[in-house]
Amino acid sequence: MLRLDLAQEPRLLEIETNTRQRLGEAQRMQWLGEVAGLQESLRHIADKKQQAERLRAQAGRGEDGVAALG
Repeated sequence: MLRLDLAQEPRLLEIETNTRQRLGEAQRMQWLGEVAGLQESLRHIADKKQQAERLRAQAGRGEDGVAALG
């Protein structure tokens, strides 16, 4: 189980940018296994970004700004 707080969101965005760059290279080189793995990673990153959005909404309501993410 991962724990994420909103202070870590910039790092998540860096990881997303890097993953997209690596995906572009893998597509150009036709590394199909790598493409599939990176696409899966991007799906997980998108999930984490949605969880961060929920945390932001909770923090705006005065709730705990740290939640368990899985």
